[in-house]
Amino acid sequence: MGYMDDSGFVFITGRKKCVIVTQNGKNIYPEEIEVLINAYPFVIESMVFGKTVEDSKEEIITASIYPDLEALEAEFKQSDPEFVKSKIKEMIHEVNSKLINYKMVKDIIIRDKEFVKTTTSKIKRYVPENKI
Repeated sequence: MGYMDDSGFVFITGRKKCVIVTQNGKNIYPEEIEVLINAYPFVIESMVFGKTVEDSKEEIITASIYPDLEALEAEFKQSDPEFVKSKIKEMIHEVNSKLINYKMVKDIIIRDKEFVKTTTSKIKRYVPENKI
């Protein structure tokens, strides 16, 4: 999926099978949000997905983030879980300020291990272990 701008440049926004469709029918491409999150030096990798709210059909945008604890330790001289969580929340707040309201990340999962990957080192989106 993608679009072409007025100058004829093609921008790829994501894969059709990865799109998150909100209850209001809005399409969200997780790759767009992941690019913004992965640009931060304290993030090794991330995966964005829609998580269904209990007792509702609504899906909220959730970011599962594997932080770079060594970079946090080098920069701030601490990497305890509460500090990491506060830094990730600050980062997500900055990311959300760049996004339209319906694309904003509403929930964060901070991982302590890498994502399950394919043989070509791509994150497997539909593996349940990657969403916890």
